Amino acid sequence: MKALAEIYLLSMNDVLITSGFSTFGYAAQGLAGLKPWIMLRSENHVVPDPPCGRAMSIEPCFHQAPFYDCKAKRDADLGKVVPYVRHCEDVSWGLKIVNQTQL
Repeated sequence: MKALAEIYLLSMNDVLITSGFSTFGYAAQGLAGLKPWIMLRSENHVVPDPPCGRAMSIEPCFHQAPFYDCKAKRDADLGKVVPYVRHCEDVSWGLKIVNQTQL
């Protein structure tokens, strides 16, 4: 119950900055309808430049996205199959829905 209350309170903000891979942040942004700022994760102790970026849509990232194309009967990059699905900003293997007119 406390987690739900915290997600709800996060969603009441006018501006939302979340860390990459943040379940609470993804839920709050979807509930609020906000395009959040995402703090990018460092790799090999190197801080990304810039350290944060604006999300391309209000949709949360699907971290465990499928990678098998049933029609082709092989693995495929599903971020390139249709124009309204892209790879997430903070998780290279994740997928999210985007609005082409807002990119």
